[in-house]
Amino acid sequence: MKYKIAIVISIIIFMVGCSSYDEKGFNPATKRNWHSMGYTDKEGYNISGYSGEGYDREGYDKYGYDIENYDKKGFNDFGYNREGDDREGYRKDGWNDEGWNKEGLNKETGSKYDKYGWSRGYKNKKTKTTYDEYGWSYFGKNKKTRTKYDEKGYTIGGINKRTETKYNIYGWSRGEINEKTKTAYDVDGYNIYGYTIDGYNKYGYSKGGYDKKGYFRDGYDKYGYDKENYDRYGWNDDKENKYTKGIYDGKGRTFDKFYSKRKRPVILTNYTDIYIYGYDENGYDRQGYNRQGYDNQGYDKYGYTEAGLDKEGFNRKKLYMGEIVKEGK
Repeated sequence: MKYKIAIVISIIIFMVGCSSYDEKGFNPATKRNWHSMGYTDKEGYNISGYSGEGYDREGYDKYGYDIENYDKKGFNDFGYNREGDDREGYRKDGWNDEGWNKEGLNKETGSKYDKYGWSRGYKNKKTKTTYDEYGWSYFGKNKKTRTKYDEKGYTIGGINKRTETKYNIYGWSRGEINEKTKTAYDVDGYNIYGYTIDGYNKYGYSKGGYDKKGYFRDGYDKYGYDKENYDRYGWNDDKENKYTKGIYDGKGRTFDKFYSKRKRPVILTNYTDIYIYGYDENGYDRQGYNRQGYDNQGYDKYGYTEAGLDKEGFNRKKLYMGEIVKEGK
């Protein structure tokens, strides 16, 4: 009977003990494991989750470091990762991978700006903003478009959006260099704006609207004269009318009467040695040449007449064409 009572008591104690084990099989009081009947589970970890060497299933000790002394984020107890960088990205020598130290100095230049003029905070040296003088950020974002392309469709590196090359669909780079000639002018001699090196477009006019001889599209020069030296109303400095070839216009008005109630576009003067727009009252400049380039004897600055002969009767090719009658003979 005594033996039966003892067995029952043992069974009760055993059942009570079984009910005191956690989900991993450990008894909180005895710290023994139900499955291994020891102080570790079948995998060798104790009730606290550590192996005999003191590491948990992830390989970290109770301080959070692995066998190589690195925590879960990859840093050792000195604050450096396996690459030798601290938590802010700086190496033991004080510099990060981009060449900056914690004081904001650049390793290469020894100043607060790199060789391209950018600070560690990506501010430009010249503008003191996050954009340079050309409107680009450190990361290649354009200030005006807020994209990686400028208003002309080029990246900070000069690559065109549509062609993905340095040249646009018309063959011009952002620096206005032609793809074929590698100069500022195309094969026809025109720049990106359609002007030659002399400043004239294919129609023969400059950006100011005048041709090589100084005449605008309406046929008048900047002084208000046409090629025959008549002003816009048909009068010349001799007060002769272009259309009637006389001193009266088509309505019977003289020069003075015509301009009695209006201002002439060009200035007429009767004083000698006074030059208006470069010419005196007789129509000659300070070198003694008129608007056509001839002096009062009919010779240009090279000594030739309008017919191409010099004072001795030779042409521009030095061929004798006949004697010139001298004045006074």
